[in-house]
Amino acid sequence: MATERIPLTQPIESRSASFTKDSRSVNCVFETRNQKREFIKRPGLVKATDIVSVTPPAYKQSQGLAEFNNKLIAMIDNTVYKINPSTYAVSTLGTTSTSTKQSYFVKNFLNNYLMIQNRNNGYLLKQDDTFTTIDNTYVISASIVNGGNGYSEGAVVTFSAPVSGTTATGTVVVESGVITGVTMTNKGSGYTVAPSVTFTPATTKTPTATGSAGAYTITVSSATGLYVNMSVSGTGIDTNARVVKVSGTTITLSVANTGSVSGTITFTDTGIFADATATLNSFPAGPYVTGLVFLDNYIFIGTANDNRIYNCNLGDPTSWNALGYISFEQSTGNLVGIAKHLNYLVAFGEWSTQLLYDNAITAPASPLAYAQSYTSEVGCANGDSIAQTDQTVFWIGTSKVRGRSVYCLDGTSPIRVSTANIERFLEASDMSQVSSYTYKFNGHLLYILTLHDLNVTIVYDATEKVWYQWTMYSISSSDQPNPGSYYENYFRPTFYAEVNATPYVLDDDRGTLYYLSTTQYNDNGASIYCRTVTDIKDNGTTKRKFFNRLEIVGDKVAGTMQMRHTGDDYKTWSAYRNIDLSLDKPCLYNLGSFRSRAYEFLYTGHNPLRLSQVGLEITGNVGKDTEE
Repeated sequence: MATERIPLTQPIESRSASFTKDSRSVNCVFETRNQKREFIKRPGLVKATDIVSVTPPAYKQSQGLAEFNNKLIAMIDNTVYKINPSTYAVSTLGTTSTSTKQSYFVKNFLNNYLMIQNRNNGYLLKQDDTFTTIDNTYVISASIVNGGNGYSEGAVVTFSAPVSGTTATGTVVVESGVITGVTMTNKGSGYTVAPSVTFTPATTKTPTATGSAGAYTITVSSATGLYVNMSVSGTGIDTNARVVKVSGTTITLSVANTGSVSGTITFTDTGIFADATATLNSFPAGPYVTGLVFLDNYIFIGTANDNRIYNCNLGDPTSWNALGYISFEQSTGNLVGIAKHLNYLVAFGEWSTQLLYDNAITAPASPLAYAQSYTSEVGCANGDSIAQTDQTVFWIGTSKVRGRSVYCLDGTSPIRVSTANIERFLEASDMSQVSSYTYKFNGHLLYILTLHDLNVTIVYDATEKVWYQWTMYSISSSDQPNPGSYYENYFRPTFYAEVNATPYVLDDDRGTLYYLSTTQYNDNGASIYCRTVTDIKDNGTTKRKFFNRLEIVGDKVAGTMQMRHTGDDYKTWSAYRNIDLSLDKPCLYNLGSFRSRAYEFLYTGHNPLRLSQVGLEITGNVGKDTEE
């Protein structure tokens, strides 16, 4: 009698980019304990709320999820929603232009803003829930052409009005009678061309004053608003008098008084010849590549038509200069996406990955420069596959030598983490719809990748360096086979955000928000199909053997595990047999004879699950490689 132990932690193996044959583990996380890997049920889904109400098979396309100031921001069918994680109250913040693409978010400037791009347009959400479109119809600055002279600090700047919209406003900065700048107080809206800019002297001041004939000074009741270079008129004042000094309520004039001064005196700002040019915002036109990056107080966005990476003005996501960009080096294809890694901006092209850093280049030029030694000839097959964490970035890379593989950045070098078995799925996908995110679970860093055209979610465990599959038993959409019917689907939560250490996920097209829970052993009441399929075992010979006993090794839990087997290369399967996992030794007996077999173990109970191995007792021609 021979005893064999088969791990229940079976890696994904596929000879044909499908799960009809070969080994795999489903809806689990592998964990090594005492130098032995164990199969642990993945976290379950707890429904937080329905952000929008959807009756299957109808659907509402989810487009993104983010955290902003301890609230959740969700994009669903081009509408932006805010969800309070304490009460799950939902409010609508605004709508975007029509897009079927995934949206991208980035927090910035001490969480004062959340920037959103939907591949066509850019938007800003402020802390007070103000939601605006970033466009080029407002004034970002007024540049002084001629500062003039004779102006007081009360001078007024006026912008011409747009044909339709809000007139821009600002305040004047004056130094020694010269206008040196304009501070924008309202950027306005609706401008199609830059407005004209005019300056008006300060409002006339008329305090009471006294003074002696022939004297160069007068005493005023109030000097508020009085400045050097103002003209002065009134009884006893020379027609050419101007203010040359203000000291308390004593005013020194440029010429002597013609007579005794008493009563109301008029002071007038005489500023002349100042001129300025207004500049409208220059936010780059879409479409945009995937991603947004916040680095060193700049926001960066990539454009698809001209392969440029644009930046906002330093510290101001509402202001963008037409000259604030750096071109992607296109020798190996077009720009696909951008991401942040360490202190670098990572630019993903079709056939290369390039790192850029802040070189402190003076505005209005881009602050970025290429780190020439960190260019890699590994591109990106789909920008939506890019998922970043604090320490690394994952993506589906393309190489002219290897084809498609999953890579991660280790420091500044791309490291291939996919196996040949995983790459068969990557090559089989048309890359038309991909979603991805990272999730940290009990010390494991997980890269969760969904290939929607294949109805497949595969998970890379960077801690255990292994791949497994996640699924969800769910209702199909109207654009899928058998709409409205239940079947084992890809893992439908395709967007992720964390608030107060709680991991939230957004359903692909149901408008449902969940949170992941290690104490929830089902998906909102539906069973989690924990499954292990082994590779083919022949125990060292193709001669016939007898299978006497099977024992499951792991924690004792309530519920039944099902087992079936195949002896013809996964073409046909036996009927399921039940194994009571609550027994001290969960076993099956009298399992017949075989030459070679593969096994499937399935658990759907609503209980925790931690298993390591299955023990097999076999008699007959074990280990003999001579045919009958």
